[in-house]
Amino acid sequence: MSILLFSSEQHEAGQRVKETINVHVPEQEIEIYHTLETLSRRLHKPNGDLSIMVLVAASKQELQKLISIRDLFDIPIILILPDRDKETITKGHKLFPRLISYIDDNFKDVELVLEKMLSNIYSSRKP
Repeated sequence: MSILLFSSEQHEAGQRVKETINVHVPEQEIEIYHTLETLSRRLHKPNGDLSIMVLVAASKQELQKLISIRDLFDIPIILILPDRDKETITKGHKLFPRLISYIDDNFKDVELVLEKMLSNIYSSRKP
């Protein structure tokens, strides 16, 4: 099982999210993408063992670009938004995330939801 993490290189929230993911998933099982171009290329390939996507939208512009490639998203999403503006939240819902969190959070909610999602995935794969 792998988790896909998208986060712009310049944003420190991506590192914090990665550390949160590492609590439950070994580093070698995290695919990290820093540009929309590389993310898009990856999503054009078969999912393989990808189970969850964590998307960190560092800005409203980046969120809009993620929305523009949403047709490529076919696994559950945890979305980290740049702010709590009503318009931003509304746009974020276009990606149909399982959870919306915010860059200025401590990501405890992300950790809890990720733990639950992983638990559900593991239990559904047992014979």
